[in-house]
Amino acid sequence: MELTNRQKLAIAVETKKRKDMQRYEGSFQDFAAEQVRILPKDSSKGFIPFEFNAAQQIVNDAIEKQLKETGKVRAIILKGRQMGLSTYACSRVFWKSYLFPFNKSVVMAHDSATSDALFSMSRNIIQYMKKEFKPELKKSNAKEIGFEHNDSGYRLYTAGSPEAGRGTTPTIAHLSEVAFWGYDKQILAGMFQGISEAAGTEVILESTANGVGNEFHRLWMGAVNGENDYLPIFVPWFLMPEYQREVPDVESFTESLSTEELTLMEKYGLGVEQMHWRRLKIAEGTHDKFRQEYPCTAEEAFVVSGANVFNTEKLTNTVPATILKKQNFDLLSCMFEEHREGSLEIFKYPSFDNNFIVGADCALGVGRDSSAAVVLDINREVCAVYRNNKIDPTAYGDVLFYLGRYYNNALTAVESNSLGIATLNRLKQMDYVNLYHQTKTANISKEEGDRLGWRTTQATKPMMIGQLKNAIENDDIKLNSLTIIDECMTYVSDDNGRTNAISGHHDDTVIGTAIALEVLRTHGDRLTTTRVSFRNQGYTQDTTEWL
Repeated sequence: MELTNRQKLAIAVETKKRKDMQRYEGSFQDFAAEQVRILPKDSSKGFIPFEFNAAQQIVNDAIEKQLKETGKVRAIILKGRQMGLSTYACSRVFWKSYLFPFNKSVVMAHDSATSDALFSMSRNIIQYMKKEFKPELKKSNAKEIGFEHNDSGYRLYTAGSPEAGRGTTPTIAHLSEVAFWGYDKQILAGMFQGISEAAGTEVILESTANGVGNEFHRLWMGAVNGENDYLPIFVPWFLMPEYQREVPDVESFTESLSTEELTLMEKYGLGVEQMHWRRLKIAEGTHDKFRQEYPCTAEEAFVVSGANVFNTEKLTNTVPATILKKQNFDLLSCMFEEHREGSLEIFKYPSFDNNFIVGADCALGVGRDSSAAVVLDINREVCAVYRNNKIDPTAYGDVLFYLGRYYNNALTAVESNSLGIATLNRLKQMDYVNLYHQTKTANISKEEGDRLGWRTTQATKPMMIGQLKNAIENDDIKLNSLTIIDECMTYVSDDNGRTNAISGHHDDTVIGTAIALEVLRTHGDRLTTTRVSFRNQGYTQDTTEWL
């Protein structure tokens, strides 16, 4: 029986739909361009096809690459304001829920207005989809959408209480403006426990920065340092073509450019229209606020205004050195052994014609604060950093003994406040030859004296932190270590002038560096005359093999 034209047309439409659906399964970008319509900033244009802007394209390429390589998506996005990345993530959640069966998706934002806006976006997608692709909904209310055809759906939450999202077992999650969540730690801890690790699952966190000390900053730094599974994606403000303003008098404007502005233009290839827009935005608030909301770099975004002890701009521009070797210390063999996640990071090997100081901060070793040792040479360059939050104070003495020997019997200054006493006793028991004594005569290597080790007090702490501050300000120290740089970025002063790491962060390597620098400052002239007296038989000039 011959088919009617109507039947042929129906078959053709269905065949094309199936081909398109198959194509959409492999390409969110195609789905977005052909089925998603969004309301642009200029709403007078009405809803338009979702064509990726530069920022969205960067994010999509990075996420798709991760999905191809790992089979799932774990991404954290640090963004400037109004770059369309919430739109991207929200649309992607819809795509995954619409096209793939049995997905339980979660969308969560920091406040109800943002949550409602994201949910409205999903409803708009359905409204403006081509007729033949519109899904049947088995659930549809103010907080939830469920698809009839594949048993997938998603639910909206607001991060308004510690229990938000608890008990959910999502396969897809879009967590928006995480840095502004009021109960970030509790909510994320509860949610991460329930997220499936199966292939095809996706978790996308995105936010503008909101200072440091929150879970978004912690997760971002963990992603950057390779300490979690999340892919860090940063998008600078100048990728947005609308972030420009016409310059009436280009010549006069160019002549008025500051050194900072000229540096930015040269470094990032910015035009005068972009710099004019930047000036106008800064005039609306503050320089630090602009850098937080429209950063050029990820480091810029996490500036802590007003309270930072150290110059954040200097720290932001400090480039960490390449780690030459990572090692762990084996207490049984009394040897350092190479390990990709080792507690010891070496940036510069010792040489026979150099002398070194070890500044050591001590911790209890129960998984919170770390015992940290910073090796500084006489040229004020950080050569190595040891950091371990599981080693007890006595065993830490063994580490310092062999680390000090490696660096030419380095003058080792151990903070002697409480826990450091056990570390110092172990070093004395092992007959370490170059322990620092904080005495009236400030003997370096003599056993006599009334105070072994460095004692941090209300008098000495401001002095040593002040010296480190000045050294960073004047480019008089080469920090090398990303850990030290990060800890300096989150080291602040309170209203009473006391200095400490901001809540949720650490200052172990800051203290270690400050001790080493202060010892070098006060004893550098005598340190340069200290003889290198220890080398085992068989040691050669090849310092890479000494440990």
